[in-house]
Amino acid sequence: MKYLLPILFLGIFFSNCGNDDLAIPAVDPVEQLATDKALIKNYLTTNNLTAEESSSGLHYIIEEKGSGDFIGVNSTVNVLIKGYLLDGTSFTPDESCSPSTINVGDDLIAGFKEGLQLFNVGGKGTLFLPSELGFGQIGSGPIQPNTVIAFDIEIVDQKKFERNKIRNYLADNNLVADSTLSGIFYIISEAGAGDHPTASSTVTVSYKGYFADGTTFDQSNPVATFELNSVIRGWQEVVPLLKREGIGTFLIPSDLAYGQEGNGSISGNTMLIFDIALVDFRD
Repeated sequence: MKYLLPILFLGIFFSNCGNDDLAIPAVDPVEQLATDKALIKNYLTTNNLTAEESSSGLHYIIEEKGSGDFIGVNSTVNVLIKGYLLDGTSFTPDESCSPSTINVGDDLIAGFKEGLQLFNVGGKGTLFLPSELGFGQIGSGPIQPNTVIAFDIEIVDQKKFERNKIRNYLADNNLVADSTLSGIFYIISEAGAGDHPTASSTVTVSYKGYFADGTTFDQSNPVATFELNSVIRGWQEVVPLLKREGIGTFLIPSDLAYGQEGNGSISGNTMLIFDIALVDFRD
């Protein structure tokens, strides 16, 4: 099953304040909630599912509670998401499987905010939202007014998630790599000669940086010289693995690169790959 929440669709998870210019027939909220609960229970029965129900009317299935950090109203979490209607129609695209960073304290729709706090990091399950906990009588984009919506979610441990993606990348490309204690994977193709630089050395390198899909986001022309302590933590760790004229490929998780914020064309929570040749260095 694929999950995602690309930036284009992020807005649908925030509260819809409505539009006073829209002529939307009033619906009795008590009757609508009863109707929505009946629809959810019928869906659960039809699909042989068992769910819990909160006092708000949220129905939820906890497949795994998760053993990581508690999720509260001030938490920032990375979530894999698939959103769909009870007829199976998806309202999130399915061409990606990257987690989205969500601040629980933001103005999220009520059912999604409540549902996230039922889990710890590492948890996964399904949420069924009556329309008043979703987009109510207004709707949003492809979601019509007074519509029950469902989410399959997994709150990922981003470090473990990315390191597993790196292992899958290596396996898919028939590559064998060593790894550091911090979780960087590397392949030294030319050992080089002489001494190693340190994390405070000034280095001259030739390099190319690219994503797992092969897209190049940066490269030297033909070389670049800089102080290692002025660049991302991953570089401070991997370049000292090389000697002069050494060459290697390094797969760096986002927590040792640009983290949740990203940088320019590099999106948040993105693993980076670098081919690096160490030309020279000085301390």
